[in-house]
Amino acid sequence: MQNYKIVFSYDGTDFCGWQTQPNGVSIQTTLINTFKHAFKHEAVIIASSRTDSGVHANGAVALVRSTLDLPVSEVLKTWNRVLPKSILIKSLKRVSSTFYPLKNVKQKTYSYTLFLKHPNPFISRFGWYYRFIDNIDIKKFQAALNLYIGTHDFGSFCKLDKTDKRSTIKKIDSINIKKNNKLNALVITIKGKSFLRFQIRRMIGYALDLSRQKDKPLSYLKNILDNPNPNQTLSKADACGLCLERVVYNAKRNIK
Repeated sequence: MQNYKIVFSYDGTDFCGWQTQPNGVSIQTTLINTFKHAFKHEAVIIASSRTDSGVHANGAVALVRSTLDLPVSEVLKTWNRVLPKSILIKSLKRVSSTFYPLKNVKQKTYSYTLFLKHPNPFISRFGWYYRFIDNIDIKKFQAALNLYIGTHDFGSFCKLDKTDKRSTIKKIDSINIKKNNKLNALVITIKGKSFLRFQIRRMIGYALDLSRQKDKPLSYLKNILDNPNPNQTLSKADACGLCLERVVYNAKRNIK
């Protein structure tokens, strides 16, 4: 059995998310099917992050297990040739059998692109134009995002199945906002070891809502963080603005 680590990018617009679904085309299914088509071999593919429908990635990581044994350069070239234009494998390396993409993650970096004006159609699928953007107090928005930094219970900001027993306590390492003049957008960069489903989108969605309401102080957000409620229905930023940029691991010894 061969083990490969791939770093890949995708435009998530036309996919139902990473994970294979009974209805809809997923990124995982597309990778599995194109691998089989190209090499006549089955493959098991496990990703470090299960992005939702419409979410993009620039530096996603996955483990590919298969009996296929070819030079990595040939695998990379041939596989990319049969993939749809919305997916690109940027690198492919052999790794040891101990490598598992969900373990030993040091940090994940996500970006969120928030257009300040109606975007050009050529870039509109890679960011969100919030309809109340002209009413946003940018300084208040930045202050609201800063409240998320550190360790908090994000139970109010996620969606978990009833059978999901994962802890909702997560640590946000940093959040930065930069103006991208070329895109006429704010780009929010969020770093942390792991995130819950919808967590980032609800963090940004509520911070935006709060920042356009002059009568609501930042204490509203602090109260939600201090009193997590899994039945909370906070505003959720659109998926199109979110992108997984990078996954960093603690141990490099897994790579041959």
